[in-house]
Amino acid sequence: MQISSQAKRVLTGTLAVSAVAVAVLTVPGIASADPSPSKSAGSAHRSGQAQGADHSARLVSKEASSALSFAQTNCFTSVSDGAILPWYGAPVRAGQPVTTSAAEGSPGGEFIGDAHIYTETVAVVNSAVLVRVHTGWGAPLNLCLHYTG
Repeated sequence: MQISSQAKRVLTGTLAVSAVAVAVLTVPGIASADPSPSKSAGSAHRSGQAQGADHSARLVSKEASSALSFAQTNCFTSVSDGAILPWYGAPVRAGQPVTTSAAEGSPGGEFIGDAHIYTETVAVVNSAVLVRVHTGWGAPLNLCLHYTG
């Protein structure tokens, strides 16, 4: 039985998301872990002992997501360095966590070439995911973005 390369990618992404979900759900207290500094860390900061951390960053919101998981691959042609690539109609809502990766190529023909392709910024708005990509290449390239959430 043969399976298409796109079906393999979707299955691989779905399995990866499922494995992460199982790991998160089996570790006690991880879903409710508070990322704010502990009292000892706070006292170290006030006394000037903490070094190397950006203490101006403050947690202003945290939200657990109960949305269904998804995996999607979208391929684009003629992508220039720094381009923002949209996925309109995505099954997401504003602020929902989404991860992305990028590869050079086209559907069924992705490869690792000489370009240094990666996603720089991901913005999630209602029904859309916007991704800024870096190609590190002087000419437009064809690439595929992989989304999981």
